[in-house]
Amino acid sequence: MLDDFTKFVLSTGQEAVLANFNATKVRKFIIHEQGRALSPFTIQVKVRALKVLSSWLYSEGYSGDNLLSNIKLPKAPSKMIQPAYRDRINRLLSSQNALTATGSRNTAILVTLLDCSLRSSELCNILFGDAHIEEGYLKVLGKGNKKRVVPIGSLAQKVLWRYVFHFRPDPMGETNEYLFLSLDGKHLGPNSIKLLLKRWGKRAGVPRLHAHLCRHTYATSFLNQRCGIVLVRVAALIRA
Repeated sequence: MLDDFTKFVLSTGQEAVLANFNATKVRKFIIHEQGRALSPFTIQVKVRALKVLSSWLYSEGYSGDNLLSNIKLPKAPSKMIQPAYRDRINRLLSSQNALTATGSRNTAILVTLLDCSLRSSELCNILFGDAHIEEGYLKVLGKGNKKRVVPIGSLAQKVLWRYVFHFRPDPMGETNEYLFLSLDGKHLGPNSIKLLLKRWGKRAGVPRLHAHLCRHTYATSFLNQRCGIVLVRVAALIRA
């Protein structure tokens, strides 16, 4: 993102040095990028990166003040969050044979993502010893290396039990004591999860399947459930 700004400065015949990093130059850069018919989201991310750089330069003493403090992010249209509806989830689950090693693991991964609202990195880094399936919770290492306890529902318990006791391979070495492993016992990284979900979604006819979609689905389901509870209480009060 910063390289694009550097190229823009050089294209104006000036050097890419701190003296040419200012609000006026950034505003011209925004106009230039908008003229290239780029996505508003892409331009917004570029400006966000420049504002972060400006804050860092100020905090480290390279500039006398925050040079871009008055620069506002370019507007971008609000995107409607589309969760994975029940029919799509059913298509995904029915496309896997849960009584095979691959199907059992993949089903456990999807159900855990939907049930716990985990990031792909959090899912990948769950240690086998931190999976307290019988007690109904997982210990997850999140952002900032902070651990938190995440409850799991009865369905997640069931699919995790099946995967762990019947299909989980022996780990390849002591460093692979993770809950979810490849078929040859190696650690499944975030990129592996990304590719797995992408291919699975394409095969099941569910486009753009990714871990964050599961987080959106979890949040939407939670809010819908909470709203339902509130509406029931309101109706009871009205009847009273």
